[in-house]
Amino acid sequence: MEVAIGLGLLLAAGVAAWRTARGRLRQHHLMRLCHRAGLRFLPAGAEEAAWLPFRWAVSGRWLRAENLVWDPRDPEVRAFDLLVEDAHRPSEPSAGPVGVRRRSCAVAAVAASCPRLLVRSERFADAIARPLLGDEIDLDLEAFNRRFRVWSEDRGFAIAFCDQRMMRAMLALPSRTAVAACEDRILLFGPELSPGGVVSLLEAARALRDAVPGVLGSLFPPRPERSPYEGRWLQGHWSREPIGSGEPDASAPETG
Repeated sequence: MEVAIGLGLLLAAGVAAWRTARGRLRQHHLMRLCHRAGLRFLPAGAEEAAWLPFRWAVSGRWLRAENLVWDPRDPEVRAFDLLVEDAHRPSEPSAGPVGVRRRSCAVAAVAASCPRLLVRSERFADAIARPLLGDEIDLDLEAFNRRFRVWSEDRGFAIAFCDQRMMRAMLALPSRTAVAACEDRILLFGPELSPGGVVSLLEAARALRDAVPGVLGSLFPPRPERSPYEGRWLQGHWSREPIGSGEPDASAPETG
C-alpha cells in the first residue's frame, strides 16, 4: 500500500512538473512572437478579468487572467489567457489542477452600450444561454446560421449588431470561437490556442471591432462615464445648469 501511495505521489508530481514546463514553454514562445511582431506582452498579474463584464458568458469560476498581449498603437484591443475552474469537466494538460481549463480570449472596446448577446457554435450552449437571454434568434445569412447560434436579451440589438459585414467577420473566426457583447465591450473566447493563434485572435478581435455597424452607437448610445448633473444636489438648491457651467440660474434663490 505504501509503495502504491508513493508511486501515485511521484506520478502526480511528474505530471505537475510537466504541466508547468509546458506552460512556461508556451509563454516563452508567445513572448518571443510578440517581440518580433512589435506587440506588448505581460506574462502575469494581468487583472483584465476584474473589469470584463462577461462572467455570465464563460461558464465556470474565473481564477485569473495571464499572458496579456496588445498592440501599443491600439490598446483598446487585448488578448489574454483566462483560467477557469469547472468542477464538471476534467482539467486540460497545461491548466493545472483537476477542473481548471485555460481559455484563449480577446476583448475590444466599442462605442455603444450593448445589451447582453452571445454567439456560439456548440449545441449545448442553449442550456446556458436560454435562461439568461431567452430564445435563439435566427438571422438572414444561411452560412452563418449553419455555424452559429445567437441569443440576446434584446432582439433588436442582435439584428442591428449582426449585419452582413459583422456575420462575415465572425465566419472568419477560428473554429469553436464564441463572441459575446455586453456594455461597451465585445469578447472572443474559445479553447486554448497556440502562441500564433493568440496573435491571430488579437487581430480577429480588431477586425470584429472594425466591423461593428456604425449605426449601433446611435441606436444604443454609450452611457456617459459621468453626468454633468451628477453632483448638482451638492449646491443646496436645484439648478437647470450642469455643475461647473459658470452660468447662474435665474430661478435659484440667492444665498449669502
